[in-house]
Amino acid sequence: MTAPASVQARERARDGGPDVEGGTAAGTGRVLTIDLPADPGQLAPTRERLRGWLHALGVAEWDVETVLIATGEACANAIEHGYRFAPAGITTLRAELRADRLEIEVRDHGSWREVDGGAGTDRGRGRLIMARVMDEATIVGTPQGTTVRLVKRLSGHR
Repeated sequence: MTAPASVQARERARDGGPDVEGGTAAGTGRVLTIDLPADPGQLAPTRERLRGWLHALGVAEWDVETVLIATGEACANAIEHGYRFAPAGITTLRAELRADRLEIEVRDHGSWREVDGGAGTDRGRGRLIMARVMDEATIVGTPQGTTVRLVKRLSGHR
């Protein structure tokens, strides 16, 4: 599946080499970077692009699904909370496969705000979801934006 024009995806060799389809550099992990506009309509195409990349690398289906859940939540939060749906905002998704370890970073440059976890709300479960399905999930918010770092030790390759 080809990503829509508004989702600008690029796969690069880790050494900063030119854009290549399915690129990799010898001895390093593969990297996928997607610049995602702050438009909720771009979440599904972004998940499909990530799914295709993971499948191409032979990642097991169980791992693909759990990674998509956590990454989708991180991207949705960046769009909603970081940019408040301002379409000019760009969230960067970067995924790197290193042997049996997948590292994902979702970064926005929007404004950080603490979320009320008050009783009687259906909101605020994203952090819990990410922490439960990934081996590591950290969120660092600053006035310059938010970075979510997710790590998954893969159960195996197909």
